[in-house]
Amino acid sequence: MFFGKDRKKIDRFVGEFKGESDRGCAVLVLCVLEDLLIETVKQRLPTCSADELRAIAPFGRLSTTVSNAFLIGAISKRERDEFLRLIKIRNKFAHKALEGLSFSHPDIVDMCRKLELADVFNEFSSENPRIRFTISALLIYCTLHNTLGVIDTLKELESRKHVLESYSDYDQQ
Repeated sequence: MFFGKDRKKIDRFVGEFKGESDRGCAVLVLCVLEDLLIETVKQRLPTCSADELRAIAPFGRLSTTVSNAFLIGAISKRERDEFLRLIKIRNKFAHKALEGLSFSHPDIVDMCRKLELADVFNEFSSENPRIRFTISALLIYCTLHNTLGVIDTLKELESRKHVLESYSDYDQQ
C-alpha cells in the first residue's frame, strides 16, 4: 500500500509518538499536523507576507487555520471535519492537564469513536482509542504530504478599474 519514501514518512510518524504518553501523543501529533497544514496553505496562496499568512493561519488558533484551509480549497470538507475532531481530542488533553486523562477516559473514548477516517481501511480499523486517533491523524498527515506536491497556487487578481471609474467611461460614450 505505501512504499519507498511514503513508507518511511509513515514509519517515522508512527514511531515518533509510540513512546509518548497519551497526552504527549495527542498534543504533539497535532503540532506536526499544524506545521504541515500551514505549509499546504502557504503553497495554496499567492505570494503573501508573514502577517497575511498569520491572518489565515493565526498562532494558537488551529481550528481557524483548518477552517480557512478548507475555504481556500487546501483541504476537503471530510479532512476539515476530521481535523476538527482531532483538535477537540487534543484540547481535551491539553486543557485538563491535572485530571490525568488517557485514551481510556470515557470522554476521550467517545470522541475517538467519532473519528471517521479511522474506519476507512478495514484492515486498520480498531476499537482502541489511541490507535483510532493515530490512524486518523496518519491519514490526514499522508493527505497533506501528498497535497504539498500537487496543489495549485491561487492566482492573484489582475488590477481592475474601480467601479466608479467604469461609470465615468460610460459617460464619455
